Amino acid sequence: MLQVSGNGHKRAVLYARVSTDDQKDKGYSLPSQFDAMRKYAAQNGFEIVGEFQEDFSGATPIEYRPEGGKAYAMLQSGDADVIIAYRIDRYVRPPEDGDEWDLPVLIRGLAKLGKEIHVCNRGKLGTSFADLLIAMLDAKKAGEERRDFRERSMRGKRAKVKTGKVVIGRPPYGYRLIRDEDGKTITFEIDEPTARIVRLIYRWYVDGDEHGERLSIHAIARRLSEMKTPVPSELQRGYEKVRKRGAGMWSRMTVISILRNEVYAGVWRYGVKVGATHTRRPIDESVSANVPAIIDRETWKRAQAQRAHNKTLSPRNVKNEYLLRGLIRCGLCNTLYIGTFSIGKKPGINDRGRRYYRDDWVGDHHVHLEGRCPNKYIRADAIEADVWDEIKGLFQDHDKLRAELKAAQQNANEQLKSIRDKLQITDDFIKHFQGEAAKIASAWPDTEKGGTVQKLMKEKERQVNARLDELARQRAKHIKEIEMGSVTDERIETIMTFARRVRRGISKAENNSKAKRRIIDALGVSVIVTPGKYHLKCIVGEKDGEIRKLKYGGGMAIVSNPRSLTCL
Repeated sequence: MLQVSGNGHKRAVLYARVSTDDQKDKGYSLPSQFDAMRKYAAQNGFEIVGEFQEDFSGATPIEYRPEGGKAYAMLQSGDADVIIAYRIDRYVRPPEDGDEWDLPVLIRGLAKLGKEIHVCNRGKLGTSFADLLIAMLDAKKAGEERRDFRERSMRGKRAKVKTGKVVIGRPPYGYRLIRDEDGKTITFEIDEPTARIVRLIYRWYVDGDEHGERLSIHAIARRLSEMKTPVPSELQRGYEKVRKRGAGMWSRMTVISILRNEVYAGVWRYGVKVGATHTRRPIDESVSANVPAIIDRETWKRAQAQRAHNKTLSPRNVKNEYLLRGLIRCGLCNTLYIGTFSIGKKPGINDRGRRYYRDDWVGDHHVHLEGRCPNKYIRADAIEADVWDEIKGLFQDHDKLRAELKAAQQNANEQLKSIRDKLQITDDFIKHFQGEAAKIASAWPDTEKGGTVQKLMKEKERQVNARLDELARQRAKHIKEIEMGSVTDERIETIMTFARRVRRGISKAENNSKAKRRIIDALGVSVIVTPGKYHLKCIVGEKDGEIRKLKYGGGMAIVSNPRSLTCL
């Protein structure tokens, strides 16, 4: 049931969202969204108890967004009764991206909680099939408008670039923007202080340092960090709000982005990166403009050849030497562990050649400048033995294993409920459009072929069939999601059969790393490690334990990941 505030008004939270493209469109700016929502709340007698705004992907359900999650939590906890957005596409990503069915699920989900969902241009969104259909058509229209806006914007930008001008809001590192009398960007000019850093990066990578030794990308990042050289993001307004590392700390990716960018050889390209994921399209599909070069073309080509050569130098294959490869993560800094061998030797301790899991945090940080995570190393033979003992324990008591699998099945089914709701909604829409198709088929006019009425009916039929095809794809997607996420009875029986085989042949599995890994993968094992402890998670539950202590060759017993191992 809806609650009301002390003055008798429903309590409302306002939710505004923008993307990079939205910020260029004044109609979607955050102030304009809030102005419209506040006016709507006043007209409907709502008391505003919270306002939330963010720049976040619409592909993520609102309850999982940073600020959207806070707004949703107020509805769940009973601190608010209504949520208001400017338009439907503020709640979900536009329909052309394939996630339009999240909206009906959101509407029905809030309705079950006794809450209302509103948009300024439509009002309250109902839960009937007709209301949901109208909401979906609104979402589709909003998506088409955004797509048309982006297409017009891109056409205009490409045309501008073809005239030799650049279209960018922030210049590449090493440059400053040059603007015309209207304040619009037209080209770059070299910013000599940062351009010197660009030239230094290329010289170190292609020709070498003061000793003539060519530096790796990581070594370049370390040198620049030691010099406390400002990174590109530090030159941007507001960087301190989002940057997690200290000032002047360079990463490998920052160096790589400079080494591969053709702008430094005098060619700026538009259209190489696509969408928020920055997927790279072929160079020949881009348009380019000439800008002042910071390095010569030959140096840039040598850098690209060096990068291509380095990619061919693959490290030694250790895939089968580490049982938990890709499954173990540090609980302090949340970084994935990688397998490594000890190549050093501490006096009095024969540790050469032992296997470790190393936190890959060190791969893109500078220990002598930024410190290090105390949980950097774990003895592989310790944590692997601990995890394997837990797995064996699961197989020893088959009755307990089956009970835990059944509990996991119930939990998975509850988590998949929203996907099943989407499937049901999709089926409802399929029935609706199948009915539309039947009406069109029965209403075909007996007019001359090619007549105006017949052409209109044929176009309507094409649209309905296209919609049915789209819904069929959406349905197949949801069914696959359910299949992938379900712990089915068949899967349980497969694991139980496997468990019986493992128990019968446990001695063989003890010495067969591939057989162990198959078992671990079947159970969906993941491991989080904190100093001296581990947290094991799999489809049958979770378990905490202490990492066993092992002795080194010299007889010294230590915990598997002590601070003393930082010398490795």
